[in-house]
Amino acid sequence: MHVLISPDKFKGSLSASQVCDALEKGIKKRRPKTTLTKMPLADGGEGTLEVIQQLHGGTWITVDTFDPLMHPIQAEYLYLADQKTAYIEMARASGLALLSTKERNPLKTTTFGTGVLIADALSRGATQIILTIGGSATNDAGIGMAAALGWKFLNRDGNELTPTGESLIQIASIAPVDLAPCAFTVVTDVENPLAGPSGAAHVFAAQKGASPAVIKQLDKGLNNIATIFGSIASEAGAGAAGGLGAGARYFLNAKIVSGSGWVMDKVHFNRALLKADFIITGEGKIDSSTWGGKVVSEVVKRCDKVFKQTILVSGAFESSPHFPIFLDDNEVFTISSRAKDLEDSVANAADILEQLGEEIALKYLN
Repeated sequence: MHVLISPDKFKGSLSASQVCDALEKGIKKRRPKTTLTKMPLADGGEGTLEVIQQLHGGTWITVDTFDPLMHPIQAEYLYLADQKTAYIEMARASGLALLSTKERNPLKTTTFGTGVLIADALSRGATQIILTIGGSATNDAGIGMAAALGWKFLNRDGNELTPTGESLIQIASIAPVDLAPCAFTVVTDVENPLAGPSGAAHVFAAQKGASPAVIKQLDKGLNNIATIFGSIASEAGAGAAGGLGAGARYFLNAKIVSGSGWVMDKVHFNRALLKADFIITGEGKIDSSTWGGKVVSEVVKRCDKVFKQTILVSGAFESSPHFPIFLDDNEVFTISSRAKDLEDSVANAADILEQLGEEIALKYLN
């Protein structure tokens, strides 16, 4: 019996690798002869760089940069010198988690710190940069990133603007720069356009600290820069990370790819899938949002294509109309079913996952 364990992280609790280890431990207790392959996954957000390093190696480069409010910080990115390739996670410099709840204000935040990381990679001779975007504190359409690379944003009077969300509505012209030759790829599972009812401000800005009035102001700014970006503004993924998707397309000529699928192809998931009898996947919470292109939905889709059985594990579970009809939602293994409360679920997630691994072994792995 060959089992492939390929979960996403359990956000706020365990990394994808830790989930793999806990399930393996439980399965081996009950079925020690089972062949196990552990392949932690990610969706282009938090944890993606660790997944890449586990497979391809690379060196962590520490850079003096800035957080979303321009406070000096240090942030890391992954560099594969032999391939001249840098993997940069924008949340490490421009992420929401870097700010306290009181500090969150997408009018004032900027992706400048992410631009500093890109500039450092270019200075090292990178000819390929993969930018994973998600968990941002920003709504600046990537102008902060571009400013760190030398672009200037001017108002009608020709005065240079501070590259933050509140400046978007004042941009009348842009002074470009020539960058060193480099191929850029943006990795995201967000498909929203830049502006409008389903754009970056209306869908995501509230969680970044924006009031309804601020959301309207930000959307006006996004619509303003959309007149410069042109058709890029309406592309899928343009609204990712507060419009950084569109900014990367315009300023870096980047290609946008689907996060989950890109990571799975990068780690050769399909090759491992064909060797497995069962596939275990999961995430912190499986709910209606899961089936919109996240890791679990992509794993299930690929398993179904080759008629492989998928076993779902999660911290918590909510059924939804989007749950695949060929799966049984009564057979999702959850940490919450064995925990006393949410605090217990988080604190003892690894131990409970180990127990779930034992349960899966007894039920499926004869």
